[in-house]
Amino acid sequence: MPQPCSRQTAGAIALTLAASGSAVVIQPLAPAPAIAARVNATCANTATDARSIQAAIDASKEGDEVVFKGPCLINRTITLRGRRTYRGDAKAGTVIKQADGANLPAMLASESWVTDQAYSSDPVRIERLTLDGNRDHNTGTVGLMLRSWDSRIYDMDILGTPSDGIRVSNPSKNGTKLRNTMVNSVISDVYIERAGGSGLKVVDPGNAVTDWTFQRSWIGFSGESGVEAENSAGWTFSDLHLYATPKHAIDAHRCFGTSIRDNYIEDFGTKATPKQTYYGIRCDLQGEAGTTISNNRIHKFGNMAQSRTTRQDARFVFLALDDVNYGKGHAAVTGNTILGHGTRQETGLLFRRGRGNALSIASTGNLVDNVGIPRSIGSGVRVTSGY
Repeated sequence: MPQPCSRQTAGAIALTLAASGSAVVIQPLAPAPAIAARVNATCANTATDARSIQAAIDASKEGDEVVFKGPCLINRTITLRGRRTYRGDAKAGTVIKQADGANLPAMLASESWVTDQAYSSDPVRIERLTLDGNRDHNTGTVGLMLRSWDSRIYDMDILGTPSDGIRVSNPSKNGTKLRNTMVNSVISDVYIERAGGSGLKVVDPGNAVTDWTFQRSWIGFSGESGVEAENSAGWTFSDLHLYATPKHAIDAHRCFGTSIRDNYIEDFGTKATPKQTYYGIRCDLQGEAGTTISNNRIHKFGNMAQSRTTRQDARFVFLALDDVNYGKGHAAVTGNTILGHGTRQETGLLFRRGRGNALSIASTGNLVDNVGIPRSIGSGVRVTSGY
């Protein structure tokens, strides 16, 4: 078998053929691609760690892997540049903690959020580390602020953040909105506990943050909701375990081709106040696209006797499609299991058209047990068992 030419050999052949008058031309080989490097961001658990981490990131190149060597103590937001992998050696071994009184807007943040660009950052991958927000000694801090498309977040613990555990944000730090989209990312296998805000929050006053997946994760003892999404278009929320949630377990707005499936909701509305409504799963729909809500287990394990006496007039809705923003809404609600306490404060399934023209729902195979109002259907809603 003939052997490949080196650059020098190829050049010599080209010169020889040219000298002999031959019409054959052999082009020189293209330069070899750069080799990705491993860049260590080594911490000393001191006030200089944030500067050391940022210096390592800024010195890295596209394609590099930046490895955090913890424990780390940070007093400034770490800016994540795009087209890089960020990882720790292990969740227990790489702990990034916010220093007392730092009160950072975010611990780790996409570059375009920090620098107030009008376009989303390039992809990042973040994995195998722990963020400790040090909630008892700080205020207002988001653990991970994402404004990058086509990114992967995997195998992280995010603990005690003063604000949201993870926030996916259209607006930048100073409120600049995206002029492009921020799509196609996956958040998986994360554990978020004791966030002062919501476990995962999607902030999107436009229509930029669509088509993400949030899966196989745990959110507990948050200060607000488990999942709070201003824009859920194209999103999949699956295989989540949500527990000890003060407000709503999954509060998904602007559902459009959305999938909410196989989630275990252990409780919701644990800190209910009078005359407020709390939801296990809520979707309001955009018109002209189908949404599916299937195989979720939704419970209200809390003490309802206490709810009746100390949280008078609070309502608990296990699964709701409670508005269509425009046009005709379409959804399939199948195979969900709902278990309550048998009080009139509880509604199992709530279907309402709201502002839209109509709402068409296929609802079948749902178990609703021990709930005061098993199902409530508003005007302009067509419910069938499907085909």
